[in-house]
Amino acid sequence: MKPIPKYIAILLVIIGFYACASTGSPDGGPYDEEPPKFVRATPEPNATNNTRKKISIEFDEFIKLENASEKVIISPPQKESPEVKTSGKRVLVEFFDTLQENMTYTIDFGDAIVDNNEGNPLGQFTYAFATGPTIDTMEVSGTVLNAADLEPIKGIQVGLHQNLNDSAFTTLPFDRISRTDSRGKFTIRGIAPGKYRIYALMDGNQNYLFDSKTEVIAFQDSLVVPSMEGAVRQDTVWNELDTTKIDTIKQINYTRFLPDNIILRAFKEENDLQYLMKSERPKTTQFSLYFSAKSDTLPTLKGLDFDEKELIVEANPRKDSILYWIKDTTLCERDTLTLQLDYLATDTLGQLVPKTDTLRMINKIPKARRLA
Repeated sequence: MKPIPKYIAILLVIIGFYACASTGSPDGGPYDEEPPKFVRATPEPNATNNTRKKISIEFDEFIKLENASEKVIISPPQKESPEVKTSGKRVLVEFFDTLQENMTYTIDFGDAIVDNNEGNPLGQFTYAFATGPTIDTMEVSGTVLNAADLEPIKGIQVGLHQNLNDSAFTTLPFDRISRTDSRGKFTIRGIAPGKYRIYALMDGNQNYLFDSKTEVIAFQDSLVVPSMEGAVRQDTVWNELDTTKIDTIKQINYTRFLPDNIILRAFKEENDLQYLMKSERPKTTQFSLYFSAKSDTLPTLKGLDFDEKELIVEANPRKDSILYWIKDTTLCERDTLTLQLDYLATDTLGQLVPKTDTLRMINKIPKARRLA
């Protein structure tokens, strides 16, 4: 047997090396860019006369929920939050409150439903059912802006009241509800024909009514009357071979729900509860008092271990922030100044009554540092 030529042996070694290097897992195929697709639900979407409190919605692939607490909106609002979770290819929703009679329930998932692997969002997916013989399908939509700078507000509740009394907003939860997205946009679904008042609320205690002046609110003076009309929109189809060229422009008929351009400007009500918020002595030469609301008068100050005539008073126009300058250098070096403060404060009945506090203004700068 003839020996293998040297150049052939080297070639075989190189081929063997690359064969080993290429060993590995097979290609997983093209990247999945398709969102999950709805398959079926129990009860069926838009079912009427439903009494089930457990909802099962199935999709064509394994799914998960992203930021469900922020994105999933259930209307009408529930006293006890329903449980919303995933199980394989299904979303499971269980209601704990008693279902109201002749009511349309909507579960607006927004873009919370995504596939399990790539996270492709399904988009604006909404499921609805009715406990009565008919299902309400009206919608209203719009935008919530910050009244101070007209910037969109994300995550603020927007709700409707069929009770047209102004006090309903402070005593009753919303009848229908939604929440704004990152652009400040909202859509309230499942509305019955009628007249409504609309409000926006940054609900601090999650009870769906305005009961604290620390909550940001918005409202519209005019009533909201939902309606619908036939409309046409254009859908552009691009050329598959040359995506810079238009193939066809289709006319798509759809139902337009009105009003769809509501603008709400949100603000925080001015606090009229008067009380002393804070007192501090940041420097040896001054101390400050801060009140919760503006006032028509300045508080009366009396030095208990110093002469208050040695102070220069500097107040802002609202008289809710007052700076006291200490003229006497000897007083500046004292560690503590004790004073009596007389001012008007709001009592439990909401009335302004005289109040007296004794304050100790402690020098924040230690004596060792002052003498250094």
